[in-house]
Amino acid sequence: MANVFPKILPLLVTFALVACDKKAEPAPQPAAAETKAPEAKPEPKPETKAPAEPAKAPAEPAKAPVADAGTAPSGDTGGDPAPIPAIPDPPVTAVSMTPGMIVRETKPDSPEWLIQQVLVASMEPDEAKGWELFASLLHEDQKIENALISRRQLNYPASRRKVKLFLFEDPTKPYYKVDRVLEESPKLVRIFVHNNSEGGMPTPCELRYDDNLKKWRIGICSL
Repeated sequence: MANVFPKILPLLVTFALVACDKKAEPAPQPAAAETKAPEAKPEPKPETKAPAEPAKAPAEPAKAPVADAGTAPSGDTGGDPAPIPAIPDPPVTAVSMTPGMIVRETKPDSPEWLIQQVLVASMEPDEAKGWELFASLLHEDQKIENALISRRQLNYPASRRKVKLFLFEDPTKPYYKVDRVLEESPKLVRIFVHNNSEGGMPTPCELRYDDNLKKWRIGICSL
């Protein structure tokens, strides 16, 4: 036995060293799990909503169609549209005379000129020529035969006799002074001419607009 132990001893030592080497050798570590980068998730798209429709205004009640002036009413399909009535022209010459105004220079066919021509006709030395001028100044409705005869025989001779009562400043010129203006309508005006006699009242002369001639003319005149 004593002889065997020395032989076995080296083997035991060898085994012991081998066993120690195995213990000292680190255990193999498991392979690291392959790390993958986290997959990028797509960002959610913002939810798009359709724009809200504006609130609708309440429906207006249906209106009846208005018939146009000068046209046939709705539903009338026959015939031409009704004609629009013509509007008469306004007086061409406006009355510019004012109380206290002394009329010297005048525009032909103006109201001021007409009164001045009445004085000129009465101042005319030739009576027949003066009457012809006076008659041309009259409005159409003053040229009726009976009225014209009365004017020729009575009114015009009286105008010739008293014409100097209405001449202002100069008895040789047809100047006159306006005391009052009465506009009864756009086409009818009464002019009151100053009377030079003592206590004399302003004397009226009527002016009328003639739609046919488009001019002012003399109506009833006491000059």
